[in-house]
Amino acid sequence: MIENYLLEELVTFQRMGTLKKTAAHLAVTQPTVTRGMQKLEDGLGVKLFDRHPNRLELTAAGELAAKEAAAVLRRQELMVNRVQNFVAQNQALTIGAVVPGPLIILKRLAGAPLFNHQVDERLVEPERVPEELTDDRLGMVFTTTDLTGPDLIS
Repeated sequence: MIENYLLEELVTFQRMGTLKKTAAHLAVTQPTVTRGMQKLEDGLGVKLFDRHPNRLELTAAGELAAKEAAAVLRRQELMVNRVQNFVAQNQALTIGAVVPGPLIILKRLAGAPLFNHQVDERLVEPERVPEELTDDRLGMVFTTTDLTGPDLIS
């Protein structure tokens, strides 16, 4: 299994273009990044870099690895957010709306012994409602349109 810091170093190298800039951006030493890139190559068993005097550049395999590493890191961040949102939803139902009326009524019910709920005071853009629900940022949304999707009930 490849450690996250190695993926972060690779993605940062692709973006920055040099070991020096990568190290500065990550607040580590240049030898640390060099060792990390070597460890990543060893772990994958492929050559990720073409080494030139005073210069390092990604091979085609390195470009692909950097692209895949960025996707893994994004997916991991999404997973963390979804788990945290899920836990928050199970502690209190977070309710949103695309129009202000339901939010006004729900705020007046705050503290009533109906159920444990929180009101998200921002208005949700109608096209973002499915994403807000499936990512567990909201547990329920008052909307003016029917929702469709395998994980949505309208």
